[in-house]
Amino acid sequence: MDQLSLLNTFVRVAERGSFSAVAREFETSQPVISRQIAALEDQLGVRLIQRTTRRLSLTEDGQIYLDHARAVVEAMDAAQASVGVAQKTPTGQVRLGVPTSVGLYLATRLPEFFARYPEMTIDMKMRDGSFDLVEEGLDLVIAITPASQASLITRTIGSATSVLVAAPSYLAAHGTPTTPRDLPAHECIVYTRPGIDRDWRFVGTEYDETITVQGRFHVDSSEAARRAARAGLGIAMLPRLTTIDDVNAGRLVTLLDGFCPMKASVYAIMPTRRYIPSRTRAVLDFMIAEFETTPFLQSTTGVAAVPQAPIFD
Repeated sequence: MDQLSLLNTFVRVAERGSFSAVAREFETSQPVISRQIAALEDQLGVRLIQRTTRRLSLTEDGQIYLDHARAVVEAMDAAQASVGVAQKTPTGQVRLGVPTSVGLYLATRLPEFFARYPEMTIDMKMRDGSFDLVEEGLDLVIAITPASQASLITRTIGSATSVLVAAPSYLAAHGTPTTPRDLPAHECIVYTRPGIDRDWRFVGTEYDETITVQGRFHVDSSEAARRAARAGLGIAMLPRLTTIDDVNAGRLVTLLDGFCPMKASVYAIMPTRRYIPSRTRAVLDFMIAEFETTPFLQSTTGVAAVPQAPIFD
């Protein structure tokens, strides 16, 4: 195998932290990837990757070599792109980590994506919590907090809104709040995140207040909170992404529309590479386009002043 291919394999293994993940990406077997890394180590006369039964890690020599190998691979990618080779229809798999609400929304939009890119596949992980891009071997993560690792790229791609909702049956039995200050008297479904519990903040040109709500059901899943609200358990603050169908169908009613819950900045997190693979770029560009065209999502235009939201997923 040529030297550039060995370098490319090494860079991908270092970024993914897994022989098997790279084997799936390259549509080959794990032993083949392992032999390629061994061949590169034999050529250099040093060990680049420390292998254990649980994980892979770069040796000191491997970390030093990675910077040079990545520069070579990215330079070749850029050279190919400059003459149009990389402008062909993207192919291959993108491993994508997204919040639950974003994943549910994207699932309805994927037919359009795959019609545009028939030779691509997406392995999407959905979670109401954080992802470790490196440890989990992800190519792209969408999150509401920037990456904590300096080695990763964080790009603000937009913002998203939350909304208060309740079922008609709940409102018929308990009445409808007219201001956020009415909420403590209501049964609220508390969608929890680390460090965030019962404090719901509302902002506006003439209103900025944090309300502490109460409720008997606390859950760390936005989907579970939505279903509980639809069943009439109480009032929930949820991503508008997850409620639009229920609101249109009359299963949920929006509340306090004149008082805006804080918006969430939305970030794309990627490995540090000057050249983003065309397959990853295709997914990212598709998601940014969704932020441009979806009414309750906003593109990066005007995002600078958007504060961090306590609830979005």
